[in-house]
Amino acid sequence: MTQDAAPARERFSGYHILLLALLGISTLYEGFDASMLTLASVDVRATLDIHLDEWGTIYAITRAGVVASFFFLMCADRFGRRALLLVTVAGFAIASGATAFVQTKAEFAFWQTVARLFLTAQYGLAIIIASEEFPAHLRGTGITILTAFATIGTVAMAKASPFFLLLKDAPGNPAHDFAMSLVAVGSSFLGIEDDGAHWRGLYLIGALPLLLLPFLRLFIRETGRYQEVAGQRGSESLMATLRAQMQGAAQLFKPRYLPRFRVVALLWNCVHLVTAPSVAFWAIYAREEVGMTPAQVGDVVMWAYIGGAFGHLLAGQLVDRLGRKLTCSVFYSIAAVAIVGLFHTNTTAGQYFWHICTVFFFNCAIGATHVYASELFPTELRATGYGWTTNLFGRVAEVFIPLLIGQLIPFMGISWGVTWVAIGPIIGALLVMKYAPETKGLTLEEIQERLEPEAGPENGATVRM
Repeated sequence: MTQDAAPARERFSGYHILLLALLGISTLYEGFDASMLTLASVDVRATLDIHLDEWGTIYAITRAGVVASFFFLMCADRFGRRALLLVTVAGFAIASGATAFVQTKAEFAFWQTVARLFLTAQYGLAIIIASEEFPAHLRGTGITILTAFATIGTVAMAKASPFFLLLKDAPGNPAHDFAMSLVAVGSSFLGIEDDGAHWRGLYLIGALPLLLLPFLRLFIRETGRYQEVAGQRGSESLMATLRAQMQGAAQLFKPRYLPRFRVVALLWNCVHLVTAPSVAFWAIYAREEVGMTPAQVGDVVMWAYIGGAFGHLLAGQLVDRLGRKLTCSVFYSIAAVAIVGLFHTNTTAGQYFWHICTVFFFNCAIGATHVYASELFPTELRATGYGWTTNLFGRVAEVFIPLLIGQLIPFMGISWGVTWVAIGPIIGALLVMKYAPETKGLTLEEIQERLEPEAGPENGATVRM
């Protein structure tokens, strides 16, 4: 394998601040879109005649887009981080805008799958760019600031949704009326009937990242580490590039990289075992079983994710000060308890308390896991390793668990249907303590040296995690 480029300079520059701002806007839509799917679920189901058990299936289908996003991340190791970032931002914006005009449940599932495909790749590319550009002693902080932006996106959606998801006979407002007028114009242009469903205006907001593209193109440069590796590789034909990329991906399953590949993929599955069904069914639980209004649901989500943003920031400080292993394992364990409380509380006050706890502790754990996923592979395999562990093999639980729980809910109810998966983060905590390496304060190059102390000439010795 080609060796990593020289370590980045250990200073925080003006470009790092600009990078955080532009990448932060990109990652903001990760939380914005996920929250939109949750908060609008009741209204979408009513318009498109989607039954509760079908919602779990549709949610699972849209998660397939998350899994497929590994392809874009794999391509980023051959065509560059910057180019793929531009493609994914444009792709998400178009797919989200198209969702506003769907007429059937199948169309909704299709466009949301495409949206998640591009958005998840976009999010991963932002994390990878930050990991390669930030100094070692600030890498964890920089990455968790970006993940905090995703939380801010969730807060923004929670605050915006009551202005769009209006109750029957509720008066309009400028934001709602403007969005719905655009939906009406778009429907007329496409030759489809405008049913006046309020959630359509909400999804139209997802097209706004198109306005971000010129700024990303002008102000974000390719990472120095990628340029070094690409320069050593030289020019290749498209077919040769694709063959080389598949050969590189195959390296992940060899003894040299398999231990770190396995632990990161397992950690993400432990997280998604809980977060996927909770995102899919919490708003339905809150509105249909607790009796909360759309405004109350949005308010709970807003305050929970404000607290969650601090969780990301705290994780950034802790992973750079106390280390990755301790931060990950402690917060995984506490989050498991919080999710059980959330789905067994039937009061609005209880929903506020447990939702804030759940999001805060899960965001601490998720932020630390993103740091792990972005730093354990060398530059020439970093995007591929991140994509395959985080978005492909790490998302198996996210795709299949909501589908399974959707089938169990008619027999067990939402509360108990979700409760049994809380074991996932506990397993994750044990995996971290036993198998995950400690990378606090190390440059990306030093991490590779530490993980491969006995690598042989062919495929290397098995890494002791």
